[in-house]
Amino acid sequence: MRARPLVLVGVAVGAVAACGGDSTGPSLPDIVGTWNATKLEFVSKANAATKADVVALGATVHLVIAANNTFTSTLTPPGQPPDVGNGTYVETATTLTVTTTSDTPPEILVFSMVLSGTTLTLTGASSTFDFGSGPVPVFVNLTLTKQ
Repeated sequence: MRARPLVLVGVAVGAVAACGGDSTGPSLPDIVGTWNATKLEFVSKANAATKADVVALGATVHLVIAANNTFTSTLTPPGQPPDVGNGTYVETATTLTVTTTSDTPPEILVFSMVLSGTTLTLTGASSTFDFGSGPVPVFVNLTLTKQ
């Protein structure tokens, strides 16, 4: 099971100043902080019925998003050591683009993003995941709650 894309995230991240200092543009969501995943789902692009939520299967996912446009993610599968990833991110009002610098080669994930209160929802990033018979193209969906 390859879940590194989220350790990537992974989700996943921090607040960026508004482009060009335009105070009339949309404000950016404040995503800086420590987040815990309530869902990290991989959905097969070929068959949406083939999916895995690694959090529901017992994994934990923690994401720390810094204001300097970097992130650290920690994925801990049940009974296994933590897998720590890091990288950079770029945020708009509705998207989060994550580049994992801890992977070789780096992976770029582009999520649709919604922040509602203390819940951050990231959906639709393209990646690969191994459901048991080799890696296949998937969409990555993540729901996180701020600590």
